[in-house]
Amino acid sequence: MGDCVEVWLSGEHVCTGMVEEATADDSVLWVAAEGTRTRQLFDKHSGYEVRA
Repeated sequence: MGDCVEVWLSGEHVCTGMVEEATADDSVLWVAAEGTRTRQLFDKHSGYEVRA
């Protein structure tokens, strides 16, 4: 938790942010809100790729 990550979907950058929470297997994570953007949930099963 607290790592800065980039989230990608189908080769396109979705967002960059800090990991707020993650499941034990890292298949689902919450990226903290930043500026006007709200906290967001991303999961590997939907095709999201997370890069540290």
